[in-house]
Amino acid sequence: MNKKKEVSNKSIKDYVDSITTPIFERVLQEDLSNSMTTTKKTFSYFWRPNNYRRQIEVKEKTNSTLQEIKGAIGKLHMELNINPHTKIISIKNYKPNITIQYGRTILTAIYSQKIIAGEKETFRIERNTINEIQARINEIKQDIEKRIDNALKSFSSKFKLTKPFKRPIWGRYEDFIKGEEYIDKIPRECIIHDTYFKKVYGKGIEFKKAGQEGPTIHLKNYIKARAIEDIAPEIANSINGLGSIMESVAVNMAYVTENYRSHVGMVEEGHKLFRKLNEKLSQTTLLKFKKKA
Repeated sequence: MNKKKEVSNKSIKDYVDSITTPIFERVLQEDLSNSMTTTKKTFSYFWRPNNYRRQIEVKEKTNSTLQEIKGAIGKLHMELNINPHTKIISIKNYKPNITIQYGRTILTAIYSQKIIAGEKETFRIERNTINEIQARINEIKQDIEKRIDNALKSFSSKFKLTKPFKRPIWGRYEDFIKGEEYIDKIPRECIIHDTYFKKVYGKGIEFKKAGQEGPTIHLKNYIKARAIEDIAPEIANSINGLGSIMESVAVNMAYVTENYRSHVGMVEEGHKLFRKLNEKLSQTTLLKFKKKA
């Protein structure tokens, strides 16, 4: 009986894979060539990594350590401030575009964008495929992470603050995005605060840290989901069709469900974000907003 069930499970797994995998792979690697012309369309987004922070547990701050830091930073002609309430030490531009904050036992490094012509640096990422978009986002994110960690390591080593077996973790981040059709249609006046994203600027939204996940996770899931909706609308019919097929087979459905979710998990998150946005932008919400205005 178990062997028959294993064979049935494998058959369904193969069937699910045969439908979902090619579509997902096609979307991620799709070259948006217009078959009627030689002109290629591209994916294009404006992305700004805001307020990227990493922190690490270090030795507890003492008066002698504080005086040593003051003396060393003074000689380097850097800007040092101490919050009178929290006693947190802040050193702006300890490394280029990196601010260091030292609390009682937590050392934090904060990345700031370059200011170009009075505006924060924003990356325009334009590529032919979603995989290429993701690769460029990862490249920039990893570079920022490396610079932040190097600043933490430099400061903690210089003042002998390092504790064994402690590693930096993400404390906070926001991934700002605009230049995407759905997002750009949100009214400039609309302000949104949600678990996974917020809108506080005239244009664009920011995906933010909601749990233990690192930067760009929600951003990339959103981009993937939008690409799937735009390029492969047949995926919805294919996935919906699986329900009736699965119901007709008397096998262990836990395995099938697990397999199914592994393929569409990232789309579900993207759709969840769409639903959130739709809720925030419902007619009722907009009417309330107009009344307040």
